[in-house]
Amino acid sequence: MIFGLGRGKIDIHLEKFNFSLGETIKGKVSFELKKPIQAKQLRITLAGLKTTTYPDTTPDNISHSETEKNFIYKFDMPLDGEKEYLKEEYPFEIKIPADILQSTSLPKEASGGALGTVLKAAQILSTMRGTTSRIEWYIEASLSIPGTFDIKKKININIG
Repeated sequence: MIFGLGRGKIDIHLEKFNFSLGETIKGKVSFELKKPIQAKQLRITLAGLKTTTYPDTTPDNISHSETEKNFIYKFDMPLDGEKEYLKEEYPFEIKIPADILQSTSLPKEASGGALGTVLKAAQILSTMRGTTSRIEWYIEASLSIPGTFDIKKKININIG
């Protein structure tokens, strides 16, 4: 990926793109800059972004929808600290929690009893009205540069 007025390129290399719960994501971040850049930190992130679309109809029957995005999971891991960066490669490993998908459904404390029944009914009703949700899982490498935009690269992955 080329970034920022020809400052160089950054890439993420993964062994694979489909992962199971509890599995370890293994890869490396590599970059080659045109000239040395003083940066605050290089980090790798595993994130799950849930996008929910709520359809709605106005009193005069005009249809529209609202979209809401929330992180359901985000784990940042520093790969290196404040220094001058030029051309380097950093291996990384991130273990996917075995219960990572549980955060996408009902909270554990609400899964049983009367509250759980009410919440499940609300989920079913919202689905019947056309509410849709999807989760985008990704790995992102980010070089944090003070006073300007961070240099980032994002790769989508599948977890299930």
